[in-house]
Amino acid sequence: MRKFVFLSRMIVLVLCFFLPLVSAQRGKTSWAPLGSGTNNVVEALACDSSGNLYAGGWFTTAGGAPANYIAKWDGSSWTPLGSGTNGTVYALACDSSGNLYAGGAFTEAGGIEVNYVAKWDGSSWTSLGIGMNYWVYALACDSNDNLYAGGYFTEAGGEEALRIAMWNGSDWAPLDSGHGWICL
Repeated sequence: MRKFVFLSRMIVLVLCFFLPLVSAQRGKTSWAPLGSGTNNVVEALACDSSGNLYAGGWFTTAGGAPANYIAKWDGSSWTPLGSGTNGTVYALACDSSGNLYAGGAFTEAGGIEVNYVAKWDGSSWTSLGIGMNYWVYALACDSNDNLYAGGYFTEAGGEEALRIAMWNGSDWAPLDSGHGWICL
């Protein structure tokens, strides 16, 4: 199972590295580039309720402008999210209020300590408690705007949470007894 997960992730990385960032719009029959794209791999994509597309990954420029590991496409141009993060973004999710959550191999977002997971409210980055003790690979929001995180961490908010946890807006909580291997 681990070999399959590793190989499938490597195939995705290779494809993303060699293919430019493109989009297809409803009713159109072809793909179109999103400006000049990014200068390296895109690992994660998420859309907000306003139709903005967010990309996270290994890149440091988007549309030719500096964008440290994360950027927003508004339909016509790329913009950075503040000063971005200090490491790779592997996961993105949006809640119903339009907040964007990012997870990955970073400890800072917008120059503040966030420990592998952070929230962008449209103008600034904030931490989610004290974050995790290692990388976050997956994020999802439910209909109540709880955020779920999966990854290689064993602690969330300073408490034991084996590779999967939930943020309720103020605190992290483990999900049951956790997960035996990395959540991707």
